[in-house]
Amino acid sequence: MIRCGMSEVDVTPPLGGEIPGYFGPRTATGVRDPLYAKSLVLESSDGTLAAIVAVDALSVPRETVEAVRQRLKEAAGFDPAHVFVSTTHTHTGGPVSTGFGCTEDPGYLDWLARKAADSALLAYRSRREARIGFGLGREADIAFNRRYFMKDGSFRTNPGVGNPNIDRPAGPIDPDVLVMRIDDAEGRPIGVVSNYACHTDTVGGTEYGADFPGELSRFVKRALGEQAVSLFLLGSCGDINHIDVSGKRAKSPDHYRRMGRILGAEVVRTREKIDVADEADVAALSGTFEVDLRSPPEAELAAAKRLLEEGTDDVREATYARELLKIAAECPVASRTVEVQAMRIGDMALVGFPGEIFVEFGLDVKRKSRFAYTMIDTMCNGSVRAYICTRDAFRQGGYEPRMTFRNRFPEETGERMVGLALELLERLGVGGTR
Repeated sequence: MIRCGMSEVDVTPPLGGEIPGYFGPRTATGVRDPLYAKSLVLESSDGTLAAIVAVDALSVPRETVEAVRQRLKEAAGFDPAHVFVSTTHTHTGGPVSTGFGCTEDPGYLDWLARKAADSALLAYRSRREARIGFGLGREADIAFNRRYFMKDGSFRTNPGVGNPNIDRPAGPIDPDVLVMRIDDAEGRPIGVVSNYACHTDTVGGTEYGADFPGELSRFVKRALGEQAVSLFLLGSCGDINHIDVSGKRAKSPDHYRRMGRILGAEVVRTREKIDVADEADVAALSGTFEVDLRSPPEAELAAAKRLLEEGTDDVREATYARELLKIAAECPVASRTVEVQAMRIGDMALVGFPGEIFVEFGLDVKRKSRFAYTMIDTMCNGSVRAYICTRDAFRQGGYEPRMTFRNRFPEETGERMVGLALELLERLGVGGTR
């Protein structure tokens, strides 16, 4: 029989810290809702252990992920390749990212690693005989591709609500709402894991908050009980957000609550249809590859230097200019190790991708996966903290492909990530046919 445990630990930092996610500085003045590190630990009948950890944060660096893995290895014997550490990518989280108006706080990151590991250890220590199952829901009305072709032949990311020059979106969305149901042996809910692709940037402001996954959690607890843990995994949404440019679904101050309730209703509805079983094989694999990072051309460096010397009121352009000069000064030539993870839980597969990967890549993996269900978990393992764009996006332009100190990954990176993910899934074995 499979054994499972789930836990959630508060990781809200003190007020006064910096909030990353935008181009200008923001200092936390309040708490809209708490931030959490949430974990699911699974142990199959053969003793294989695996952990899924999701943190309410914009991102976490590789060092934080490795610290969590190391603590779990030392405390409970977890294989590091079996530990998935990802973030919900909330844009109202703690000081975990350098750039765009925020500086990483080493003290908070160290504390966050310990608390995230605590959540997994609490889940491990509470594991018990369980029943588990999987289901697929759908929600196509709250997420939108944010890249658009314009009628004048230009291309824009986030062109604005009601812009009359909008022609059509440049890509699809992923409407899948994937749900993992976890009950104890008596049928009482332990919790759910849900997976959906939409940027967690619906709130803004200067209060800490978990965005729509926080409201999703509250909805699940109202339906299943306060003991139920709602662990949210962010799907492939590098080019997906919540903004309906037609204006038909206008954003309100509590838009995140609306999104969370809509998703929560679909998660609970889908959960109720899931048949559970007391056995599920668990296995996980990790793979890596090296990439040479892009370097800015001399003409772009000269233009950046000129813009800063002459001065500009455009905060975004000034930020990009400083980022290019930082690359030239600190590491004009560099490479990076990219990690991709895959886990099998019964007839479901979980792929752990780092970075803000475009939806097209996640859809490609799902189409080619031979498992009955395939979740895409992005912002995972900390080896990439940048957009992973399609080749078309590099040609089209827009916000996401622009080079920054972190955003230097070449055009082929996403395709290589997909290829490695599919290789890992094949090695894990076939779970079924969707």
